[in-house]
Amino acid sequence: MTCSDGGLAWEPWSARPGRSGPSSPASADQHPGASTLTAAELRPLPLLPTHLTFPEIGAELFLSPHTIKSEAKSIYRKLDASTRSQAITRARELGLLES
Repeated sequence: MTCSDGGLAWEPWSARPGRSGPSSPASADQHPGASTLTAAELRPLPLLPTHLTFPEIGAELFLSPHTIKSEAKSIYRKLDASTRSQAITRARELGLLES
């Protein structure tokens, strides 16, 4: 977006194309995050219900613990979960994990 003088105008992050602002929690049948999990985020997802640590999951997948932690944080955010347990429950509700 530009100003009348040709400079760039400030626009909030949520107003940019492809972005959305804060939203109310969605129900399991219409949760937007489930359909946007990337292939990278889907890799550690089946291992979250195990009681492996992030470094142990990383070793299983030949990835760094930092990568696993980063992917897990993205999973939690997209599934509107604040804990590993909540993410596992939500993923099962959405059919992303077997019960």
